[in-house]
Amino acid sequence: MADSSIKTLEKMLDIAAFRQKILASNIANSETPGYRARDISFQNELEKAKSAFTGADRHSTHSYEIYETVTTMSNQDDNTVNLDIEMAKVAENTLIYNTATQLLSMKIRMMKDVLRGGR
Repeated sequence: MADSSIKTLEKMLDIAAFRQKILASNIANSETPGYRARDISFQNELEKAKSAFTGADRHSTHSYEIYETVTTMSNQDDNTVNLDIEMAKVAENTLIYNTATQLLSMKIRMMKDVLRGGR
């Protein structure tokens, strides 16, 4: 049975992977007339997931709350994608994903060491 830190790290990976798809879609549609950039709140989604698997509703499925990002300006074609902002979000999201991957790997390695008797 996995402990809560493993569940949290797995959920972090799930959320970051889902967010990456949204950000990639934003970038791919940067020249699509009328396209509205979208995102999810990584922190809010993680908090919702953590409360779901620590509360009474442990087996519920979770869907992400996608919102349109608010920008101060849009292109002439009413597109709200700002490539600089999207690329910064991709970099941040990649850092989160890589960190969670490393932490999960270390946690699994530690569990293997314990099972082997510390050898």
